[in-house]
Amino acid sequence: MRSERILTGELTPNADLHDDLGITGDDFSAFMRKFENEFNVDMQNYRWYFHHAENGALGISGLFINSPSFRVPHIPVTPRLLLQAVTEGSWPVQYPDHDLSGKRYDITIDRVLALALVLLMITWLVQA
Repeated sequence: MRSERILTGELTPNADLHDDLGITGDDFSAFMRKFENEFNVDMQNYRWYFHHAENGALGISGLFINSPSFRVPHIPVTPRLLLQAVTEGSWPVQYPDHDLSGKRYDITIDRVLALALVLLMITWLVQA
């Protein structure tokens, strides 16, 4: 986990780690892994996409296909919720019914575009 300050808002019992404090993407995931290990909380039922966007969720493919975090309602992770998880020993959130089945076409599109860019650059270098 990074050692520099990542909080951008005021820490209150109901502060949303993502929206109010500015913890996002990989930082949020690292925070939750550290939380799980430090406090021995069973996170088997934790669903990241309800709580924060993933890094790169707004890539080129994001113009056409939404990341999972944009297809479900946002549920804030707050210090109060974290304390409840520690007290209960497991992640206490009951998620609403949702369906994220199917392929992650956003990732496939980004990979195809990246490959096309690499091939274009190789072609350009070979011809130069």
